[in-house]
Amino acid sequence: MPYRPSVEQQLHEAFPALRPDPSSGNSLLRYRPDRGQLPELARFVHHAMHGRLALLFAVDHRPGEERYELQYLFALESGRPFVLLTVELAGQDRLFPSITPSVHAGQWYEREIRDLFGLIPQGHPDLRRLIRHEHWPKGTHPLKKDFAWDRVMGRQQGEFRFRHIEGEGVFEIPVGPIHAGIIEPGHFRFSVAGEPIMQLEVRHFWKHRGLEKLFEQQPLLAAVPLAERVSGDTTVGHSLAYCQAVEALWHLDVPRRARYLRSLFLELERLHNHLGDVGAICNDTAYALPHAHCSRMKERLMQLNDRLTGSRFLRGVLCVGGVAQEVGKKPFEDTVEELNRIEQDFSELEAIIVANASLTDRLESTGVLTERIARDHGVIGVVGRASGIDQDVRRDRPFAAYDELPVNVALYRYGDVRARLRVRMDEIHESIRLIRELHRQIPDGPLLADPMHMPARGEWALSAVEGWRGEILYFVMAGEQGQIQRCKVRDPSFVNWPALQWAVVGNIVPDFPLINKSFNLSYAGNDL
Repeated sequence: MPYRPSVEQQLHEAFPALRPDPSSGNSLLRYRPDRGQLPELARFVHHAMHGRLALLFAVDHRPGEERYELQYLFALESGRPFVLLTVELAGQDRLFPSITPSVHAGQWYEREIRDLFGLIPQGHPDLRRLIRHEHWPKGTHPLKKDFAWDRVMGRQQGEFRFRHIEGEGVFEIPVGPIHAGIIEPGHFRFSVAGEPIMQLEVRHFWKHRGLEKLFEQQPLLAAVPLAERVSGDTTVGHSLAYCQAVEALWHLDVPRRARYLRSLFLELERLHNHLGDVGAICNDTAYALPHAHCSRMKERLMQLNDRLTGSRFLRGVLCVGGVAQEVGKKPFEDTVEELNRIEQDFSELEAIIVANASLTDRLESTGVLTERIARDHGVIGVVGRASGIDQDVRRDRPFAAYDELPVNVALYRYGDVRARLRVRMDEIHESIRLIRELHRQIPDGPLLADPMHMPARGEWALSAVEGWRGEILYFVMAGEQGQIQRCKVRDPSFVNWPALQWAVVGNIVPDFPLINKSFNLSYAGNDL
């Protein structure tokens, strides 16, 4: 194999004065660059080292210390450590340099920081409000430590400035935020000239719940139910990511059997969501037969979840230190047998779907997201893998039992609706295969590890989980007496929503529901 310098060597050669922070470890290298050095360093990590901006957030250290920290987390290719760049704003300083001009994935993160903390990214090309809608009073920044969690805000008049394309024959079509269904609110504004879409602007954050503020009112060991409710269809993914971060803080070694059961629950969650999506994508082309059969199979899985755990959505199955639900030998065997029957049904349906020429014609070349645009925006999960981005946390940074269970990653390069459908269909088979392996290899043993170490104020941990939509990240910082000082949550939807705006360009407006469904992003997970 050709010689490849280490991450530390690459950064030292490009920036000789830069040294890793003492808090660095094997899985994460931390650096504290000067503020003026940040844009150049971020650009180097992103472009020269092919680093993906996985997370960008702020921490308010008051009242203990009069300072803010900005954390820039870059994920490198499989097997290489995270790179974390930390920039400090001391005293009354509220300005920091924007990296968005060279790292496009930073655009929403930096606007989020401005809204929630009042810190200003200088040089950002679009400083319109993102989360704080115009009726929020000026100067309202709810993640500052001096903002009370139960404060009731007044309202003010204001109007959001949409981007406009002007010219003869150009029209705007506003859709939402209220839709003809039970989906959550989201506004989509199309600029069209005749049939083709010239521009889509997504306007979300209509139901901001203040979840990250609510986390700060919780003890570390008691916030799992809140994590379960970040996005209702991703109960296991979010609660597992939270548990892993807290377990790292408490120095907990989760029992091996518990790690296997965590993988079981995560794959069950992936299965019922992917089955629902396959049917819904077909339904948006007016092909009702697959939708009916996928709905039937999804309901069988939801009933299986209920029999296995007492919850159709697998709530209450995880806890810090392990799992709260045992799965006995007979229920596990019954689960595998039911999944074998479902896979046989699904394989027959899959053959019908793939052989349908009119469906293929409808899905191919619709809603194409190129690999270049996907990489520029840090796209992850199903959407990324359909655009040729070969990444999956289960394989690249194994957690739960995945270090003992190699994962076959579904990968397509077309970037269209059909590719996103095929990724889901392949992952349905792979999840069932993994559950068979879990059943075959699961060891006996305890389900829970007891907390032994109380983390000190300011200690933090990072956790990554491959949920059914994609990578879920949690940054958890300990406060006084086992409380939470800061909990940053990043659902994959926050990363992928901006990319949807690019996937629809050149398509026609009637194709939008189909393209949107093929992304199937969470409104709740996006608007915390």
